[in-house]
Amino acid sequence: MKYLKNLSYYIIPLLVAFFNILIIIVPSVVISSAQSGLLLWFNKILPSILPFLIGTNILIHLGFIDFLGVLLDPFMKRFFNVSGCGAFALVLGMLSGYPVGAKITASLRENNKLSQVEAQRLISFTNNSGPLFIIGAIGIGMFKNVYIGYLILFIHYISAITVGFLFRFYKKSDAIMVNNNVYFKDALLKLKLARIKSNKTIGQILGESVKSSLETISMVGGFVILFSVISELFKISGIFEKLGTIIFPSFLQPFSNGFFMGIIEITNGINILSSLDGVNGIIITCGLVSFSGLSILAQTSSMIYKSDIKMNVYFISKVLHSIFSILYGIMFIPIFNKLLLNNTASVFKDFNNPSLKYSSINFLLGIVILILLSIFCKYIFKKKINF
Repeated sequence: MKYLKNLSYYIIPLLVAFFNILIIIVPSVVISSAQSGLLLWFNKILPSILPFLIGTNILIHLGFIDFLGVLLDPFMKRFFNVSGCGAFALVLGMLSGYPVGAKITASLRENNKLSQVEAQRLISFTNNSGPLFIIGAIGIGMFKNVYIGYLILFIHYISAITVGFLFRFYKKSDAIMVNNNVYFKDALLKLKLARIKSNKTIGQILGESVKSSLETISMVGGFVILFSVISELFKISGIFEKLGTIIFPSFLQPFSNGFFMGIIEITNGINILSSLDGVNGIIITCGLVSFSGLSILAQTSSMIYKSDIKMNVYFISKVLHSIFSILYGIMFIPIFNKLLLNNTASVFKDFNNPSLKYSSINFLLGIVILILLSIFCKYIFKKKINF
């Protein structure tokens, strides 16, 4: 591990230098991809995430987290082994999309509303893609079918909850006590005390919230533009196709370009997958949305670097989230196809092909794999392995 760390001191500067050389060699490609990334940020990310960021900052200053924490404390502790204030990150992380869940979790940790272990458990399942992106951009915009958007959203959420439940065993010795005696008046009192302690005027709160949110959304925009350029440079190099022929079996090789593009930046990758016929593209999309891509992982890292939340543990949680999404996709797409047979797009007609027909054996196999994976994760966490 130390050898790899020392090696990175030399590799990373060389890669950055190579990246800058490519910018000089193919400026037209860089400019067009940077423009695409900028438009994506300006038209999609900015209007959908900025209001949520401002709103969440205002609620944090007003003490709403303390109010919500008291009410949902038994639920969050019992299911996820996290204090009730984590419900704020869970709800808004699901509604607003990446990287709001990470931002809120880091804020809760920085304000000492969560322990380090609780914050690590919480971020594992609260930093998710939002319904606006999955249903609107992916379902309607890319796959041209709103039902596919609903399907991916459902799989994305249940996979996140599965990971959250598994992570309740992360450092289980730090389990917290559950208090079932919750009263609404106690929650109101907490809200009042938090507001008094803050001692800020509404004007101050609004100003600080807008300033903090604009800084965050600007940083997100920078990452989107940067990784749009990186993914496009990889695409024109032909590396993705070559990797696909080495790694994937023949029936998955057409999806290799979209898969590898999605690993770097999910929007461009999923856009390629949506243009290909077949349920395999939807299953891979489920996995990519949950993994989030290197672009969003970098955004998340920038949100949590001031806290003591470990990025490597978070990365493991996103890999697990992706694996569960793929498994749930294999399990639920046949059911979804039967329920909405008359409303689905032509992509689902592939189930009529015997070579792609999903049977009850596939469903049972998926359940067995999920159970084995869950037992393995629980065993790893109980062993208190230092990662």
